[in-house]
Amino acid sequence: MNRLGDSVAVVTGAAGVFGTAIAIRYAEEGAALVLTDLDETRLRVTVKAVEAVAAVPVTAFAADLTEPAEVGTLFEHADNAYGRIDVLINNAGSALRSPLVFHTDADWHRMLRVNLDSVFYCTRQAVRRMLPRRTGRIINVSSALGLTGGADEVAYATAKAAVIGFTRSVAQEVGRRGICVNAICPTLAESGVSREYFGGFEVDIRAVAGYLARRAAMPRPISPDDVADMAVFRGARESAYLNGQAILVGGVG
Repeated sequence: MNRLGDSVAVVTGAAGVFGTAIAIRYAEEGAALVLTDLDETRLRVTVKAVEAVAAVPVTAFAADLTEPAEVGTLFEHADNAYGRIDVLINNAGSALRSPLVFHTDADWHRMLRVNLDSVFYCTRQAVRRMLPRRTGRIINVSSALGLTGGADEVAYATAKAAVIGFTRSVAQEVGRRGICVNAICPTLAESGVSREYFGGFEVDIRAVAGYLARRAAMPRPISPDDVADMAVFRGARESAYLNGQAILVGGVG
């Protein structure tokens, strides 16, 4: 415990299942938090969940991370709250499962904006703040599909693959100045994005659970806590020499 006790972390997509799990684990490890999401109501629920497990400073700021001006305001909020940022976790994302011929222009651009543009805008703001201090961690939540591609997932997989390329490029640019940039690539888990992937929250959760169990390369499907644990490791001292890596979490399902 307290592996992140002197850290200030910004978590995007904090109202989602992965984001909430990451926020809780970071709080348990002592980090002060800036939580952001587009859904202000669900974001308040995440804040309460964090406050229930750890007495750490936590502030929330609802923002559309596809809009650079709102991202700038978010980071100004973090500056005012804590005066610095040690860790950025780019977790915000959205999924789409559809054959290519049914992808609309709007679908394509939405996948790139939510899954890639948001990472670019937030990382740019974080790096501007980390460079003068010559320290920082940036953790991008990509996807196993960013490594493998996937039929009926062209826009989503392309955006997540681009996140990996972005991660490796930024890591090469800022690594010698003390900033580590890495990606986490989860397989499908029971999360909001996965439910969206299967067609929305009206789908039968039992069918989703059965599918995930069949795809799992381990005795159980990946859970949000597995992703959160990897995010903690990437933010902690033990991973200080990991840079530009895209780590698959969940085996090869």
